[in-house]
Amino acid sequence: MNLVNENARPFDTSHRRRPALSASIPWVIVVVLLASFLALDRPLIRSDGLAYFMWLQSVARDHDLDLANQAEHFAALISYQVFLNEQTGEYASVFPYGSAFLYLPTYWLASAANRLPQFHVNDAYFTQHQGVAFPYSLFPMLGTNLLALLAVVVVFFAARKISSPRASLLSCLALFLATPLLYYSTIEPYMSHVAGTLLTALLIYILVGHREHSPAWFFMGFILGLALLVRWQLALYALPIGLLALVKRQWRELLLLTAGFLLLAWHLPFSWLRMYGNPWVVPAAIQGQQAFLSGPIYVKEVLLSPERGLFLWSPLVLLALIGLLLLLRSERGLAITLALMFLLQVVMNASLYDWGGGWAFGMRRMTELYPVWVIGLATLVEASHSFDRGGLWTKAIRWGTFSLVLVGIAFGLLLLLSHLNYVNTNLDHPEGSALWEEIKYHLTESNLRITAQVIKEHYGIWAWARPGP
Repeated sequence: MNLVNENARPFDTSHRRRPALSASIPWVIVVVLLASFLALDRPLIRSDGLAYFMWLQSVARDHDLDLANQAEHFAALISYQVFLNEQTGEYASVFPYGSAFLYLPTYWLASAANRLPQFHVNDAYFTQHQGVAFPYSLFPMLGTNLLALLAVVVVFFAARKISSPRASLLSCLALFLATPLLYYSTIEPYMSHVAGTLLTALLIYILVGHREHSPAWFFMGFILGLALLVRWQLALYALPIGLLALVKRQWRELLLLTAGFLLLAWHLPFSWLRMYGNPWVVPAAIQGQQAFLSGPIYVKEVLLSPERGLFLWSPLVLLALIGLLLLLRSERGLAITLALMFLLQVVMNASLYDWGGGWAFGMRRMTELYPVWVIGLATLVEASHSFDRGGLWTKAIRWGTFSLVLVGIAFGLLLLLSHLNYVNTNLDHPEGSALWEEIKYHLTESNLRITAQVIKEHYGIWAWARPGP
């Protein structure tokens, strides 16, 4: 099987690369993302975010991975985030701890800010709802904003290696606004999705532009090892990348990839041995005392369910997958590698009994595929713009593709606003519902004025001092 077409050439986009435009585009990304952060940020640690914060506090303050102190301090708030494993006598959590190391500077900044009276905002309120003062939720939230910004910028430069700056810019911003990445960069910033997305972005950047250099394979392995500690299923990305080296018989590169991965990956079974008494477990199955993994029996739900299905909640992903097919013409090995990354994540998520990710916005456990989708969508946009057969067909393809992207952005933002309205005003279903139900509720039983009031009271910089329960 030939995964690499050595004679193929990428789309010729040299005529579109204008130095002035290329230099200014990252600032467009900065402006759009900063506006999103100011409008939607919510500095309140809750739900899964509490588990990740407990790991952060344990690493930053106690300098260990023992959650006993945190279990005592946050006892009134804990419902599922941490549990005592009676077999080992250790406190355990099904949530990974890797992101704690990426967020260490934010905790140190929060500790310094906590000494200043200006940062003591509604102390009783924040202590009641999250167990710590305002700075300890503010600075990790800002850290997530920074990681999201870095992820989008890195992916932009990765996409530029294949597509034009304009196609790369449109794809980066469209998929940020129309996938769960926006939600988990602002409204739920304490989960590990954004950290995982940044690591995937760095991985894709190296894969796209530097895989011909042997040392790059070691760095890809190192990133994959860290990704394993941040979000366990991200280690699956190592399989198609390793397959790419195997097919090309790049034995040295494969060895470097493996060495870089094991440099950090060993710590996961080591920590599981301490918490669960077994280095090879499924932590969620231990806590729930029932099977958590099965065969991939939920593929239809993962892709097409109105409850969380990827293609319905993030329809721009369909265009991105078409783009990956087009990429086969010029970068066969890269296209197949990216497609396998996507397929492996579909299989993994379809094998979870909790395939929808709980009280999630969209298919949240696939948020980290954002860089893969950007490469695909940028390829499609560039291909449509490069299509030149003359006449009506050329204009139809160019403007049709551009229009579909704009419609995807509009739909994604409408769905986000509908979801915020629904979960905050429909007291019977605070967990959310099928997307059609949420949109219908927003447009018929509620309205944009109420949505604006919801955002004013719960989200954005104007609600930082009291972001709601």
